Amino acid sequence: MYQTLLARRAASGNPIRVGVIGSGKFGAGVVAQLSRMPGMDAVAVADLNLDHAQQAYATSGTPADAIRRVKRSGEIDDAIRSGKPAITEDGLALINADLVDVVVEATGVPEVGARMAYHALLRRKHVVMVNVEADVTVGALLRRTADAAGMVYTLVDGDQPGSTMLMVDWARSLGFEIVAAGRGTVLYADDPTATPDTVPQRYGFSQEMIERRTINLKMYNSFRDGSKAQLEMTALANAAGLVPDVRGMHEPSVNIEEIARVLSHEDEGGVLTQHGVVELANSVAEDGKTLLPNGLNMGVFVVIRTDHPHIAEDLKDIYHLQHGGNDRNYLLWRPYHLVSIEAPMSIMQAVFFGQPTAAPQPTPTAEVISIAKRALKTGETLDGSGGYTISGVCEKATVARDQRLLPLGLSDGARLKVDVAQGEAITYDQVELPDSFVLKLRQLQDATVW
Repeated sequence: MYQTLLARRAASGNPIRVGVIGSGKFGAGVVAQLSRMPGMDAVAVADLNLDHAQQAYATSGTPADAIRRVKRSGEIDDAIRSGKPAITEDGLALINADLVDVVVEATGVPEVGARMAYHALLRRKHVVMVNVEADVTVGALLRRTADAAGMVYTLVDGDQPGSTMLMVDWARSLGFEIVAAGRGTVLYADDPTATPDTVPQRYGFSQEMIERRTINLKMYNSFRDGSKAQLEMTALANAAGLVPDVRGMHEPSVNIEEIARVLSHEDEGGVLTQHGVVELANSVAEDGKTLLPNGLNMGVFVVIRTDHPHIAEDLKDIYHLQHGGNDRNYLLWRPYHLVSIEAPMSIMQAVFFGQPTAAPQPTPTAEVISIAKRALKTGETLDGSGGYTISGVCEKATVARDQRLLPLGLSDGARLKVDVAQGEAITYDQVELPDSFVLKLRQLQDATVW
């Protein structure tokens, strides 16, 4: 289906024209994938570091002299008409280019992501939001903005929230109940307090690789300290209408064959107090030192439930799904997610069918709150996800609202007014927030949601 639609666009000389904001690992990966797809073109890349943007094209074989360095939106349109890729330091110039159809926001910075996505929707561009940090902060408002503009705001296929949401939608469409949905993790005992300085050793990155692949150590540290998994499951929760069962989720150490049993209700021998939750399956053993032999690691999963005996018999005895031992709960899982490689699927779904892969519901069900990594002192400045001061933890949106807990996406640059103990959740009342665009959007979202 998609191949036929793309072939028609290619044959008519009217490819889907994609602009990418942020040329780190993900953004460069999208450019590389689109370079192999007739009917879609990465026509422009915006990044504050133009050398990174140029490298995104160079890795796909684009000669340096074919790349246009531009500053204004009209110059981007001129480059597109001439068949030349454009790079710019100005994301708004990319957004304002008339010939860009879809904007992929891949910076990972809440302030930038909120600004770029909001203005792209106002300019009637579809937005593929890779930036879960921005999505969990103001995604509900961005979704409503997209609806009002008749455009699509979507999370991305290939990243865990989007990939898991597709499984959730499949299961619900077939009449299954969702017990739990989530992703695999690799979280060691010493990771929650990790800092960017520890990333190269943990991941085995050489300095040459860090520079060549434009690796953001702070971003990678958000994976290591657990914040990224918490962010991603919050994005999934808000799209699917799920909640965390407890603050931070249970994140049990489980092999694949144990997931459907452990992530069942406690009345059935599991750890959950309710169905319809987001969860994590840790592939690190309970000793905190070794990997489990059959851990899920890079994959995603959904525990589904049926009370129909004929369907249950098929799932268990005919199709041999992993089950919870109660003839009702069964595991769907996928051992991979291909991140930037699958991202074009979301672009095509938006352009061809006007539908998101996953988009926040109008009212959030979950929030990522800010937790002190260490004892923090009055006057210290917080540095956001993956940094030196705080980590992010998933909590129910209603709890976060009632306790005035500080969203992780608003934390960068916030100045503490009091001392905060290690492990303590930080509140709005304990910080002085810098003026920012994402804060303004969040205040508008809160005023209209609650």
